[in-house]
Amino acid sequence: MTLLKPGDMFGEMVAFSSQFQWPSTIQAQESCKAFFLGREKIVGECKKMCPWHRMLIQNMLRIISERALILNKKIEYLSIKSLRGKISAYLLEQYKNARNTTFTLPLNRNELAEFLNVSRPSMSREICRMRDEGIIDFHLSTVRIIDVEALKNMLNS
Repeated sequence: MTLLKPGDMFGEMVAFSSQFQWPSTIQAQESCKAFFLGREKIVGECKKMCPWHRMLIQNMLRIISERALILNKKIEYLSIKSLRGKISAYLLEQYKNARNTTFTLPLNRNELAEFLNVSRPSMSREICRMRDEGIIDFHLSTVRIIDVEALKNMLNS
């Protein structure tokens, strides 16, 4: 579902749950080392309550919160029935984040199709239709929204 880069973290969602088995599989594409940090090392009692320990706890909580928000957003996209609605919702979100009608997509076409849980060819055809209808324009990963209201209407219909 995702590709991790060096320094990325995984397993944080289950680290503090009552489950003792990870509900998914992690597979390395190349030789690597993984560092395991047990929950007792993170939230266990620290007599000194060092500043770095407090920062570790804050960082873990921030990362878990951000991952939960991302999962919530994915559920929102999955609940949208139409392909056009999913694309519109995603483009409107990027527009809101960029505060500009022209922005660069953070995902490539394959990643976007996976994120929206749609086939890449179907997604590309629909994006081209939206361009042909004068709703958006794009070049590579740069998108320009021409008709924001049309995107909003597609989301609501």
